[in-house]
Formats: sequence, C-alpha cells, structure tokens
Amino acid sequence: MKELLKHPALYQAYQNAGGFFGARLKAIRDYLTLRPGMRVIDIGCGPGYILRHLPDGIDYTGFDVDEAYIAHARRSFGHLGTFHCRHFDAAAAQEFAGADVVMMNGVLHHIADDELKTTLANIRDVLAADGVLFTLDGCYRDGQSRIAKWLLDNDRGHFVRDRDGYYDLLCSAFARVKLEIRDNYSRVPYTFAIGVAQK
Repeated sequence: MKELLKHPALYQAYQNAGGFFGARLKAIRDYLTLRPGMRVIDIGCGPGYILRHLPDGIDYTGFDVDEAYIAHARRSFGHLGTFHCRHFDAAAAQEFAGADVVMMNGVLHHIADDELKTTLANIRDVLAADGVLFTLDGCYRDGQSRIAKWLLDNDRGHFVRDRDGYYDLLCSAFARVKLEIRDNYSRVPYTFAIGVAQK
C-alpha cells in the first residue's frame, strides 16, 4: 500500500475513497477564512488537488519534496498556482515572506520533533503579522476506534502524535494555538487533530 501511494493518481484515489481529502475540505471550511487576493503557502502540497477547492484569486504556492507529486501538480494545476520541489526552509521563509496563510495538510506526522520545531519557526517567520498556520493530521486518542488506530499505526508517517504532542510542538513557535479533535470528518473511522496557530 505504501508503495502504491507514491503514485499521484493512486494517492488521490485513496484520499477520496476514505474521505480523507473530503476531511481536509471540511476542516478548511470550518477553521479557515480564505478570500481572493490572499497569499497561501501549502507545505506538503502533494499532487495539488486542493487548488480545485480554493477561492478564485488566491495567490497559491505549493511546496513538496516528492518529484512525482510536483510534476503532476504542475501539469494539472500550474495555471492556478506555483509549485516548488524543495524543502520549506529558512531561505524559503525569507523568499516568500508576508504569507497570509500556511497550510500543512497531513504533514506534521511525517516530521520528527526537532526538525518540526525548526520548520514551525520558519513558518512563523514567513507569515504576515496577522497570518495563520493551519494543520490537519491523524491523531491518537483514548477510546478511538480500532480501525482508526490501525490506520494510524500503519500510516506512512512515523510520528503520529496525540493531541498534547501536536499542541506542544505548535506552542514551541506560536503564541496563540487552538487545537481541536474531530472524529466525524471522514468516511472511515479516523481521528483528526486540527491546529490553528498565530504569532
């Protein structure tokens, strides 16, 4: 399964079938306000399908380190945004400073604590003074369904955390952090941690 998900079309089909992509759309709708003209950075943008669902007029920049995903995104959605096959690091934060929103959909659980703290500090630097970081990740919690736990245990990301784990990491870089748990976003049983952070 993990090998199959390396292919952009199969990855997106899996996301759609399980309702995971729909969960992203629901969370964005519930926790973000996006308007035309906003500068949006999407870290871990994958094959770029989220662009179909963002408001017209968004100034969108996607980052991902997977060459196949970025190639697919450029072919399919290059007319709607810009895509970079590179890590989001301090140089990128300086280059793209002034962003209104940074999105990280299903990304935090792929990054170890120390590296993630550095990445979050870079995100804080790229955001405008009133900018927002939005995160969505699978999350462990007491009492969750066996299916949800099995899916999390077998995720490609090796750093799935509980609510406190995500919250503490976001607080390492941001002064204002809101983190909520939702179990009703996907077709299959799954637990999501949704973070909204500001300077």
